[in-house]
Amino acid sequence: MEAACPKKLIKSKSGLRIVVTNDKYRSPFILCEPQWIPDSESTNCTECNAKFDFLTRRHHCRRCGRIYCGSCCDTKVGLPRMCFVDPVRVCNNCALVTNKESDFFDRQLKTLTNGATFLLDQRLSSCSDSVNYLVCKLSQDHRYLVFEGRLADSVSPVELYQVKTLGVARDPDSGTSSIEIVYTEGKQQSEQRVKLCSGPEPHRKLANAWIDAIQQAFKLLYERRSDDRD
Repeated sequence: MEAACPKKLIKSKSGLRIVVTNDKYRSPFILCEPQWIPDSESTNCTECNAKFDFLTRRHHCRRCGRIYCGSCCDTKVGLPRMCFVDPVRVCNNCALVTNKESDFFDRQLKTLTNGATFLLDQRLSSCSDSVNYLVCKLSQDHRYLVFEGRLADSVSPVELYQVKTLGVARDPDSGTSSIEIVYTEGKQQSEQRVKLCSGPEPHRKLANAWIDAIQQAFKLLYERRSDDRD
């Protein structure tokens, strides 16, 4: 696993941003700034269809790049997915999406990078106290799942883009959860899997929260891949 890349402060037409110096090391959760639709290509508001004139001015949403009137694009929100330093103007639809993501960036991402202690099920059959404890966390650049503990040498860091499926099971009676990560590894793209279980307290609560957070992380990744294909 490579070291985190240095960052720099840049100024775009939408505002100040803190970005990595090499896009190769960019967090997979980060979105690129959109291309703004030229003013000449929009005579009406994208949302309410109000006609632009001397009184009804055009405003670009910093997240989607479309053009709106002031009423449909009057919200300023923090936009960590685009690395803006200050809140920026977004349309009503993008404001809703951004607010839904705020819990992930404000709380769950910290849970992932701090890590949690799990029981490693080497047999991939069931969770039991006979398996060993292992800490799983997201790397600081958000690109890898890394493992720490006595058995860490047996599980290599997993790049998020290598993950094929993420299976989660919950036991309502015991309050425990398990997560099975299926991923490809090496030039041969051989399929590997690791199963982590939240186990007993004092680790269970944090481990369950970590599992919830990684589910949300992959939801964002899948949505981004879908948008890229579109």
